[in-house]
Amino acid sequence: MKNTHKGIEDLTKTQATLYRSYVATNTKNTNQQKEITRLCELGKDGHAEIVAIAEVLKANAERTATIKVQVSRAMANLKTGLTLQGLGKSDDKVFIGPKNTDNEPTEASEATEASEASEAPKAPEAIKYSIEDLEKVFFNFSKDTQEVELMVLIEGSKLSKKAKKALNAVLDPEVLKIAK
Repeated sequence: MKNTHKGIEDLTKTQATLYRSYVATNTKNTNQQKEITRLCELGKDGHAEIVAIAEVLKANAERTATIKVQVSRAMANLKTGLTLQGLGKSDDKVFIGPKNTDNEPTEASEATEASEASEAPKAPEAIKYSIEDLEKVFFNFSKDTQEVELMVLIEGSKLSKKAKKALNAVLDPEVLKIAK
């Protein structure tokens, strides 16, 4: 098998942009997911650091979908039932707390962490959701998170490639990079 050299000039504009983002991440030698997971494992102190980062991102109108997804992954692995919330509306308070549909910090946001971690979670198939429950959750997501979720659903669907391409065309190209 012959190994032919491929350069960035062989990539499309979108591929080149994504390639550059990987190179930038590799050069900085920072594994964001690993760091977010480490902070989540620290409990309240780590959560405070994540909230501080998210607040600055939000205040500067930077995309927050990536940090939200990374915190969700870390919290799911730790089985805490906690999420990063309040990233949508500008007047929402950013916090890490139990999943809720109000996007309001509860009195027991941090206190619930210990009790929820010790409770045995219900098996997903044992929980019944209505479409209204799912709509409430989806509409409480920030716009960035909604777009990432839509992208994941589109890619995982049984739609034709043409239909997927048409749907992806209306999503923000920056979000498409995050979702892949």
